Formats: sequence, structure tokens, C-alpha cells
Amino acid sequence: MRLKILGSAAAEGTPALFCVCDVCKRARERGGKDLRRRTSYLLDDSIMVDWGPDAYSSMLAFGVDYSGLRHLLITHSHPDHWAPADLQYRREGFAVLPPGSWLTIHGNRKVGESLACLLGADGGLDSYALRFDQVGWGDVRELSDGVVVECLKAAHAPEEEALNFLFTVAGRHCLIGNDTGPWPDETWRRLSEVTLDVVILDSTSGLLPAGRYHHNAQGVVATRNELMKLGSLAAGAVFVANHFSHNGGMNHDDLERFFSPHDILVGYDGMELQI
Repeated sequence: MRLKILGSAAAEGTPALFCVCDVCKRARERGGKDLRRRTSYLLDDSIMVDWGPDAYSSMLAFGVDYSGLRHLLITHSHPDHWAPADLQYRREGFAVLPPGSWLTIHGNRKVGESLACLLGADGGLDSYALRFDQVGWGDVRELSDGVVVECLKAAHAPEEEALNFLFTVAGRHCLIGNDTGPWPDETWRRLSEVTLDVVILDSTSGLLPAGRYHHNAQGVVATRNELMKLGSLAAGAVFVANHFSHNGGMNHDDLERFFSPHDILVGYDGMELQI
């Protein structure tokens, strides 16, 4: 299965709106991998993790066809990860959908409430060919083509059940771990029971001190090392740092210099991995 990183930034994007910090200045000058949309992921053509404000931009930039989406998994309700307004354009009169192209949105209670508030009137979700599936920590769902996803507890957004997602694809395991700070014990216990082939981990804070709800660069390395100690990384596992804030003080080349000695890849918009 192909996994494409559609966006690799934290909430503001890089360069951030209105910002004149050095990271944003360099991003505007250099372009390329220094330009970062808000974070989301596409697995083949049928499964997507997070639907933020840059979904349309990603479609144009990477030639994505969203008509094949069948499952949309939302980590939490913060607006850089969940911006449901564009989903209204699935309705008749805005789009001609392929027959039977129902899209199931899997998310926590707050995600469901915001979806119902926006699209629940005038015929409800059915008129947009949408379904909502409320999920929480520990829930497991079988998605398209035999893909199974398990919802893990993230250290983020304590006012709601923020999720990380553990995918199983043909016996291989892929963990998408953002937004999150250092995981709670129950997530570590679960990860000690699996062997991960692909890991993508929150690296929001860069050079800033470690926080409770995001990793900094040192925290990513420490987490990777702990997974290795537990035997939870397969031989040759691909480990990717992603979800970067410009406030972390690191452009793409800075991130590569930091992470390369640790055999950790730096995510960027358009990056493709194989699960």
C-alpha cells in the first residue's frame, strides 16, 4: 500500500500567514520542501488521515482524486486537522459522485458534533453521501481492501479523545503518530505488542523545549530509541519525523542535518512511502 504525505506542517503551515521569522523567510525564498501544508496522509486512494484546510491545495499539487475516498480518519477536532466545510461540496449540484461512493468519517465525539452542526440539516449526512462512525481509544475498524486500523491514545487535546492510528496491512504495521507528545502508558503497552514497519511521528516543536502535547526533535529520537529497546521496530523499519512548526526554528535542511545521523527521515509534502 502506498502512503503519501499530503502535508507536513503544524497549524500555521510554513511559511505561516503574516510571519517574518527566519524559518518563514527562508521558506518563501527557497520554496520546495520548505513549503509545508497542514498535515494529512493518503493511503492508496481510499483512506485518508485528517482533512484540514489544505485538502484542495493538495489535490491540485499532487494530482489526487478524492472521488475514490471511502474512509476518512480524523485524529482530533483542531481546525488544522479537521476542516469539514469542503465536504459540503459532495452534495448534488456541487459534484457528480460515482455510484455508491459513500464516505465514512471515523472520529471522536467532538468531530461528530462539528460535522452534524455543519452538515446535519437539510437532509442530513445522507445528502452528502457521508456516514459518521464515532471511535475512541482502543477501537478497531476494518477499512477498505482488508486494511485494519486501531485507535491509540495520543497525548494531545486533553479536552477530547485525540487519536493516533495503528494500521495493519497484509501483516505489516504502520503507525501515524500526530498530534502527540510522549505517549501515555496504555499506548506504550500496546506498541510493545507489535512490530512496526513504518512510523511517522509528531516533531512539532523542533529546537524548542519538550512539551506535554507535542514532541520536539530530541523527543522524536528518544521515542525511536525506546521503541527499539522494546523490540517494536522491525529490521529496516522506516521512521519519519513529520508535522513541523516554523516556531521550532528548523527548515528542511536543518531537520535533515539533525535527523539523518539517527536514520530518521524528514517528512515533506508529496513524500511517498510503502507499507
